[in-house]
Amino acid sequence: MPEIVVYAVAGRTHEQKKMLMQKITEAVIDSFDVPRDRVVVQIVETDPNNKSRGGVLYSER
Repeated sequence: MPEIVVYAVAGRTHEQKKMLMQKITEAVIDSFDVPRDRVVVQIVETDPNNKSRGGVLYSER
């Protein structure tokens, strides 16, 4: 059972996340030759106030 975890800053729409999960699922099916119902995709969202790059919070970018 392939399981893919995507870490992202919160703020994407439901439709954007759904599309991403569908496309990742298709890529795993094509690459690993596994049944669709065996592919697990999870998006772990981080509040932009809790993540920084180069010392600058994502919420301040």
